[in-house]
Amino acid sequence: MTSPRKLTRLFPVVLVLALAAPAAAADLFPPVVSPAALADRLAAAPGSVLLLDARPAMKAFLAGHLPGAQSVVVDSFRSTAGGVPGTLFPWETIQLVAHRLGVTGNIPVVVYSEESDVDATYVASVLRVAGVKQVSVLDGGFERWTAEKRPVTAERKPVAASTEAFAPRPADLVAIGEVKKAVETKSAVLLDARPVEAYNAGHLPGAKSRFWKKDIVPDGQPNAGSFRPEADVKAELEAAGVTAATPVIVYCNTGQQASELFYTLRYRLGYPNVRLYNGSWLEWSITPGLLKEVTPPPAS
Repeated sequence: MTSPRKLTRLFPVVLVLALAAPAAAADLFPPVVSPAALADRLAAAPGSVLLLDARPAMKAFLAGHLPGAQSVVVDSFRSTAGGVPGTLFPWETIQLVAHRLGVTGNIPVVVYSEESDVDATYVASVLRVAGVKQVSVLDGGFERWTAEKRPVTAERKPVAASTEAFAPRPADLVAIGEVKKAVETKSAVLLDARPVEAYNAGHLPGAKSRFWKKDIVPDGQPNAGSFRPEADVKAELEAAGVTAATPVIVYCNTGQQASELFYTLRYRLGYPNVRLYNGSWLEWSITPGLLKEVTPPPAS
């Protein structure tokens, strides 16, 4: 049995180890983090968050960004393959990009774009699928951050590359063969994230239209460009037949717009049976023998 004197001697060591230990899972950021929560974290513990600026224009990043942020664009993770634009790179290439950004398993990653838009959700979703567990999206993005008069800088600092070994989650993606089977057997709800005009012009058979911007606060309202309340989005999805128990496949043209639905369903709402069809409409529409549906205009 350890004596009281020995326990007294051990206490400082235990305290130091406890303070140095990684944060518990409950202390990590949620999938969507507010500007206030991020600012508090950065003020309390500088360097404890890896910030990724997913805005598509390098000029915008160079003009000003969140302090310490690095620029990474959607096309850092994808290119044309087999005639299908926007196809994800192999996992080892995506992991190389993550390494160059300094992504590790110990530091939370927060991705932002101009708003809570598909640039941010695509980068965040790809990192999650590639095996990075601690990824969040900044609610309202750069516009809300600056509207709240939070700090912005043009200063850039070097970041050390990482060597983290991530375990990808390929089951989060669905290939064209599985999508074809789901269409034939009606075994999953298909959600089309494109604007309704694109959906009407041609979509997967049986798919339902769910434009990704329905999940975002519209212009003219407080916190425009931020995510709408989860309860409101959940109610709308349930009315469309989408629940936590429903197998769901989301798609758009290339997977970028669908990433917002994927991120909302999978991480904001916690629905486990949601997969992203990366090839999306651009693959489906050029594949011989696959049926397409068109929604005729309403009768005049």
